[in-house]
Amino acid sequence: MSGTDTAKRQQVLILGPAERVRFLAGHLLLLGYRAAGAKDVAAALRMLSLASPPIRVGLLASDHGLADSAAALREIATLSPQPLEWIAIGHRPGAAEIETLRAAGVHFALFDPFSDEELRFVVTEAHHAGSPERLRFEQRVPTLIRARVTTKTGERVAVVCNLSKLGAYLATPRPAMRGGTLQMQLPLEAGEVEIQGLVMWNNVPGNLRRPNVPVGMGVRFTGASGDATAALERFIVERAKAYRL
Repeated sequence: MSGTDTAKRQQVLILGPAERVRFLAGHLLLLGYRAAGAKDVAAALRMLSLASPPIRVGLLASDHGLADSAAALREIATLSPQPLEWIAIGHRPGAAEIETLRAAGVHFALFDPFSDEELRFVVTEAHHAGSPERLRFEQRVPTLIRARVTTKTGERVAVVCNLSKLGAYLATPRPAMRGGTLQMQLPLEAGEVEIQGLVMWNNVPGNLRRPNVPVGMGVRFTGASGDATAALERFIVERAKAYRL
């Protein structure tokens, strides 16, 4: 990958200790982003003032207490040339620590351990938070569920990267064509549910509509039983706790 290609990527600010910054920067690079590391408020403000286009998302990384950084976030919010959506990354905090982070303006969270797909999803969600171009009427959550998918070309296994009551994104090396129909068997804690869907778009080698999204297809649900819909709603409500404070 050329330096020019990397320079065009969206930047993500990482505020935290050097080792944690290097770890997250490497993962962000693989996911199609580039990182701007900062060990303290001064370094963060310097990165924000120099960034073009402006940085919209910050990762608050800590190996200790996330809430200890709340004062730093408030200072950055006061002095930064633009607002940021913050994602708290680290151990799962207690109730008091969560309230402190919320008060400092942190809306998203990703607790250890997490997968690349979860990191990709939460960073993408934070980038589009409040954007009228990406309004969603139903909550969408990241998952790593393996589902059986049947199309006119046969059955395959796909990884459900994100999921809502209205649809899902399925990572698979053999995505169906846009406009194709499918049937999906989705294993949830309440049991396997069957859902029918329509392929709205696909991401394929040679025509990556979204380079920071795995090869696969975006699906809109077109049919499910009442029990399946209820099970899906319960799963989404519970799963949402993993990435929003």
